[in-house]
This record gives sequence, structure tokens and C-alpha cells, in this order.
Amino acid sequence: MKLFRKRARSHTATGMHLSGDVLTTATIAQQRGRKPELVQAGCRTLSGDTDPGRALHALLPGSRTPVHLVLPEGQYELLLVEAPRVEPSELRAAVRWKVRNLIDFHIDDAVIDVFEIPGQDNRPQGQAMMYAVAARARQVREHIDLIESADLDLQIIDITEMALRNLAARLDEDVRGLAMLYLGDRHGIITVTRQGSLYLGRRLETGIEHLTEGGADAQAQIALEVQRSLDYYDSHFGQPPVAALRVLPGFEAHQRLVASLQENLSFEVAGYRAEEVVSSNLELPEEHQSELLIALGGALRQEEVSL
Repeated sequence: MKLFRKRARSHTATGMHLSGDVLTTATIAQQRGRKPELVQAGCRTLSGDTDPGRALHALLPGSRTPVHLVLPEGQYELLLVEAPRVEPSELRAAVRWKVRNLIDFHIDDAVIDVFEIPGQDNRPQGQAMMYAVAARARQVREHIDLIESADLDLQIIDITEMALRNLAARLDEDVRGLAMLYLGDRHGIITVTRQGSLYLGRRLETGIEHLTEGGADAQAQIALEVQRSLDYYDSHFGQPPVAALRVLPGFEAHQRLVASLQENLSFEVAGYRAEEVVSSNLELPEEHQSELLIALGGALRQEEVSL
């Protein structure tokens, strides 16, 4: 199955995210001209003897809603490469050749896909760039088997950065440019999007565990990494400065981190709130909200990418 592709339109979709031992799903129903409605949101912590297929089936019993799988950070590599000057039909083969020495596994074991970065005509210097995603075919196959074993309809395989893009695209600030910050246990991801397009996706070497242990020092390190990422965006993509930064919730130090970033950065910083982009009568659990939002971002994917 190709990454980033979709076969058919549907008014409902389920995003699924399996990160470590946390399985989350979010199902939305969409109607033209209205906010999407979040009709299901679930989370399961998997222990060593838990059958992931049964856990998934318990979250989505009897569902034939199209599933959009979001691969977790660490199960793929997002690589910024020079766009090959080849015909579109030859693009993936050319990128495959470029990334063979950039990944830590054999190219024959890799699933590769690509997507463009808009506005390259105004790039200040150098050749146009694009993103390549490389994932181990074995791990992708394991996810496919899991979803099929639960009798679900897998239609899209996506990555965390694109789920963040989908969450950002629903906010007004995305028109001018919006940064998103997601923190996992040991690492984080910052993205910069503008008008529904992903310009920058960067892994941070600081996560929730560092905030818990390091306090103010970890907060300062995150602020520094965010600022460096935005400086790179400003200098390499020729776009206006971002309007704001949104930080995904779901961890104890969230409010302290938002306050620290507000003090250290020169633009608006706030938490991301699901109720801004979806309507729902569901009460979301306090724990694992970041992972649930990533699943929601997967469900919010709409357009087909075609290169």
C-alpha cells in the first residue's frame, strides 16, 4: 500500500495511532459546511500479554469506517532531499536512489514515498527540495496485518508530521503559518505548516521524560530547538514568519511548558484544543491526549496527494 494515498471519499473516517504500548483511535463524521463531529475516541494501554488485534476490535467493534493509520515517530524517517530533475513517472525511483545512504536499513527493505513542498520558485538559494518518507516494509506489513485481522478497512498509511499538518490546517493561524509541537516520552516533533502544506518537520531530542526530570532546563532546551527550527524555516523557504505555536496537551508539565515558551518566543503560544476543530459530546480522557489528537489528525486527512 502506498503511503499518503486514498482510494475513495467517505463522510466518516477513523484515525488510528499505535505508539509504544498505547493504541488510540478517533472517528469523525463530516458534513459540508460544518465542523467535523468526533463520534468515537478510544485509548487502550497494551500490556505484554494483550492481543493488539483484539484491543483494536474492542475499540472499533463492527466498524467498516475507512481507517487512516498514522505511523508513530521512530518507525519511519522523514528526509529533506533535493528534488530530482526527472519526469514524474521516474520520481520515486530517483528519490529511492538518493536516500539509500541516508537510512539505517537496506534500501531493498524500504517502503518509499515522496511529497512536494510548495512555493519552491521563491526559494532563496539552491535547488528545489522535497520530502521523502522511508519506512521498513516489515513494520508497515505488521500494521496492515493488525488492521486486517480486526476486519477493518485500511485506506491510508500516514506519518505523525502529516497528522499534525491536518490538525494545524483546521486553525485560522494556518493561513499565515503555524508551528505545532508534539512531545512523546523521549522525543518530540515540531512542524511548520502554511495554508494546508507541510514545510518543515523536525525531530526534537527532548520529550516528556526530560521535562519531568529536567524542569526549567528542559523547557529552555525545547524553546531553543523550536527557535532553531523556525529560523531554518524563515531562511530556507522564503515564507512569512509563523503566526503562532500550538502545543499538544496530555502531559503533566503542559501548562508550565506553554508558559515558558510564551516567555521565550516572540509570537503567540497556546495549547491545542480539539474543540476548536471538531464538535463532540464525548469526554476525552486526560491521559494520552496527544496520542488521541494524532489519531484525530489522521482521521482529518482529506485530500489525495498526487505526484
